Amino acid sequence: MAGRQGNKEGPVLVCRNVKVSGRRTSLRMEPYIWESLKEICEREGLTLNDICTQIDQRRGEANLTASIRVFIVSYFRNAIGSRGFSEDGPSTILRKAMDDAIPPFD
Repeated sequence: MAGRQGNKEGPVLVCRNVKVSGRRTSLRMEPYIWESLKEICEREGLTLNDICTQIDQRRGEANLTASIRVFIVSYFRNAIGSRGFSEDGPSTILRKAMDDAIPPFD
């Protein structure tokens, strides 16, 4: 069962089926992770199955979902390079990432 947002169970997880190296498996990840992975697939012209297979083939003993999360961070870190960083306090990138990943509590 997925946890509920904001309680001790943690963030909501979404379960989706993917084919990794030709075999069907289910992955449970946060909606924002799924959206990020979808965006990468669209940018790179790959299917979700293709990108998950490539990650799976390189992950060694690491957990597949953890490897996907690390891949996403690495992808976007490489995409941004050093653009947008601020010398005077939090950058717009930091504020946007916080707002997107962890919406302010009203």
